[in-house]
Amino acid sequence: MKWMVSASLVTELLTKLEVEKDQWIYDAIKRFDGETYAENLELSTTEERILEIKNSEHSMYQQKKLDLERMELELNTLEEDVEENQRSLEDLEPTLDVLQKELAAYESGAKSLDEIQFEKFRCGLDDQFTFDKKDQVVFKERRISKLMGSYQLVESDMLDFYQRQLAEAWLLLTRSIETIASAVKFDFVTNPPVVEVDLKHGRGLDQYLKPGNFEEDYWIALGTLEWNNSIVYEYYLSQINQFQRNAKEELMQLWDRKHEQKRLADEKVLELQVKNRQMKERMVELKNQVGRAKPEWEQGLLRPKLLEDILKEEFVRAVSGWQEKLLARDASDEERWAYHQYSQIILKQAERIIGNETF
Repeated sequence: MKWMVSASLVTELLTKLEVEKDQWIYDAIKRFDGETYAENLELSTTEERILEIKNSEHSMYQQKKLDLERMELELNTLEEDVEENQRSLEDLEPTLDVLQKELAAYESGAKSLDEIQFEKFRCGLDDQFTFDKKDQVVFKERRISKLMGSYQLVESDMLDFYQRQLAEAWLLLTRSIETIASAVKFDFVTNPPVVEVDLKHGRGLDQYLKPGNFEEDYWIALGTLEWNNSIVYEYYLSQINQFQRNAKEELMQLWDRKHEQKRLADEKVLELQVKNRQMKERMVELKNQVGRAKPEWEQGLLRPKLLEDILKEEFVRAVSGWQEKLLARDASDEERWAYHQYSQIILKQAERIIGNETF
């Protein structure tokens, strides 16, 4: 009968201990994260649940670590890209400066071409004679030699007048393209097809005895001068205009090419500036994210250690409680045996959950 009572007590104790053997794990779970992890214990064993928690904590820690490393790597990459873009911007500055100066030089050259003037000579034959009150050449100057000498003098002045203008035009044309390596040459042709004066009465005696004869030859000489003046003027003007067009065409072709290069360079500058602004904004965003993520990662680094410490404390508390009962003076041999057996059971649990090296 005594044996049956003892067996019944042992069975009851073992049943109780079987229920209590996982309590230390449950208490550790509650201490670690309140009710969050303890909610679904009915879906798995307590031991399975604590292992899930440990794996989950490790996974979260690893994910935070990877996220932090990714953000720091992206931040470092952005810093390098911003520096590289800044160097590219600095490298583009002298290029843009050169292009702007070249464009200004071409524009200045084209403007200089437009400013070239070529005036027409005034045939002042009347300046060579003296006129009376009737607005006629005085008798003593009505000589063939006087008329021809005056004609030749005015014609010489006309040619000199155009030669001086040609020299000025050549200088302006040359200066307009001196900033470019041009193959354009300004070689003026200087043999205008002038006609000779053919006087109607300029033969025989030097003195015109009839006023009408002198007047007729005077107008022939003046008309010939004006005719030749128009020929020479148009002859040189057409060459100047052609040289202007040739030089301006070359300048404008160069201007178009340089303008396109500058447009592309300006676009590149704008693109780099936009990228830099976007990358700097992203850097600010990343720095804020890193500033928030780093403490979370550091906190996550402590959580596995905190869980392990709590598990150890709860294990020690549970084992200590059972050991007190095991060593109690009034404990029966059966109770001591039961407490010893379950102490070994939770010891094995602790080795699986916490690690063999701890025990």
